[in-house]
Amino acid sequence: MIKSQISDFRFILDVHLGKLAKLLRLFGFDTICNPDFDDMDIIRFSVSDSRMILTRDKELLMNSRIAEGLRILSQDPDEQLREVFRGLALKGHINPFIRCMECNTLVEKVMKEDIADKVLPATLKFYFEFKKCPGCGKIYWEGSHYERMKKYIDSVIKDVN
Repeated sequence: MIKSQISDFRFILDVHLGKLAKLLRLFGFDTICNPDFDDMDIIRFSVSDSRMILTRDKELLMNSRIAEGLRILSQDPDEQLREVFRGLALKGHINPFIRCMECNTLVEKVMKEDIADKVLPATLKFYFEFKKCPGCGKIYWEGSHYERMKKYIDSVIKDVN
């Protein structure tokens, strides 16, 4: 089940969960993971921006200022994702492919001619719909990687049932 609007779940992750951050963004979740943030930065940002903390550090979650947090046990990013889905019942809240996996910005549809100088000619020949991240400039299209990502999303949803 895919939610038709942007998810209400907003996360901030510690530096040890960078791959999990990208996976959560793939599923449409607003996810911040800044390698320059220390524990106090994460706590401040969580409080000021109403974000749930995801971390492997149990001591971080013991801070009394933290309103919401989830400790991640696994070291494997795929299993970490499943932990989050199970722990927070996220299945009904996904909206894949709406965020840049690199910087978390919502991607926007762009005209093919607007990105023609940024992709290979063969890509322009075989694909007609493109999205661009206004934050970092990354270009997205539904190539073969898109089908693999859809299968991955389906497998995660099936696993957490």
